Amino acid sequence: MTSPLPRFQPENDGQDRHPPRCPACGHGAPETALACAEPGFEVLRCPDCGLGRTWPPAAPDEIASWYPERYYGKGNVRFNALFERLIRLFRRRRAAVLHNRVPRGPVLDIGCGRGFLLSFLQELGYEPHGVEFSDVAARHARETLKLPIAVEDFASSPTEHGRYNAVIFWHSLEHFSNPVAAIARASEALKPGGVLAVAVPNYGSLQARLFGRNWFHLDVPRHYFHFTERALEAVLARHRLRIVQLDYFSFEQNPYGTLQSFYNALGFRFNLLYSLLKDPSARADELARYPFQVAAIVLLLPPLLLLSLALAPLEALLRSGGTIELYAFKE
Repeated sequence: MTSPLPRFQPENDGQDRHPPRCPACGHGAPETALACAEPGFEVLRCPDCGLGRTWPPAAPDEIASWYPERYYGKGNVRFNALFERLIRLFRRRRAAVLHNRVPRGPVLDIGCGRGFLLSFLQELGYEPHGVEFSDVAARHARETLKLPIAVEDFASSPTEHGRYNAVIFWHSLEHFSNPVAAIARASEALKPGGVLAVAVPNYGSLQARLFGRNWFHLDVPRHYFHFTERALEAVLARHRLRIVQLDYFSFEQNPYGTLQSFYNALGFRFNLLYSLLKDPSARADELARYPFQVAAIVLLLPPLLLLSLALAPLEALLRSGGTIELYAFKE
């Protein structure tokens, strides 16, 4: 049975202004303003579906400054050697999961980054295509892996209707200034029966509620929107996308989200552990400036890591994990 359309269908443009209704569910009541760690920004939260919006949204000519070349690391290497191996392992596993749900054919990864997922899908017999926001982000996928990656704004670019067996937004939808338009374009690009795969931080999660402005996955202003399950369902139903699987457990994302948020809440340099785990060429902080904090982070790591690992399955059991991963069919 086809899901009913939401009671209101917001426009797909004008999301850089303060709209009178929630862009996801159409609720018209005043939003709640919540503080965030980045000065000059706040998060506006819909009282109905819980969708959060970074306010004010970074202008198109300003957002690039939040993604300097250092953000990606030299040669697109962002993390230390151990974590780089783990990233490839997680991408290979994700490709296997998609292989169990999607027939071979053309697939499109939006915000494909270094192209690891597309490369593993290509090994499994798929025709890979990707979209990225900048040349720097796409460099490894294009130049090293030789994948066909378009550098453009997917939400406003022309796309072939009904071409793809799968469209993937894996921790990229929140980076769109207009995610409603991006989902609309994805629905157009999918074949009937095609699969939409989405992963986003869960703004309705236990982590988000517990840590507030210190939550690692808030990432303002790079994340324009902060999704809840209800907000995602409202947007997908509008475009005849039926959710068939929804997961709240991610070993790749959830324990670390809790761990880093604990450190942030304890007053350490914001996301200092994240810098510690990065390749030196991608670090936002000079670790030598914080020797005592780095030592304290190492000393606290065993108990906080064990606590974070223990909370991850509990979050999932409560349907309140730090991330949402879903698969939807185009009807």
